[in-house]
Amino acid sequence: MVQIETHAANAVQEGLQAMKAMYMILYPKELEEEIIQALESAGVPGYTELPKMIGRGRRIRHFDNPVWPGATGALFTVLSPAEASASLVPTFKALAATLEVRSHGLYGLHMFALPCEQLI
Repeated sequence: MVQIETHAANAVQEGLQAMKAMYMILYPKELEEEIIQALESAGVPGYTELPKMIGRGRRIRHFDNPVWPGATGALFTVLSPAEASASLVPTFKALAATLEVRSHGLYGLHMFALPCEQLI
């Protein structure tokens, strides 16, 4: 019985490690070029960009109008957790720290990881 449970637990763990994740990065629109350069330096094989998003966050609002100027850029890429932890995450952690210091806390990056499975 213990062997079956251990085998099942190992199979689940292997399946989780094989699953890919969608990494979504949110950034200030005016930093788009720098973000793309960071993606390329991290060796990301491909990405999809959502160039203009508007909305409200904890610290700031961006509605791309005279009252609340600016927009947020977003992009996503799909990688294995191993690929992401090898280059994507460290590259963007370093960039986020640099932007925090450089902008005195005005600019920031956000990265989210969501489980992702291709169906078609």
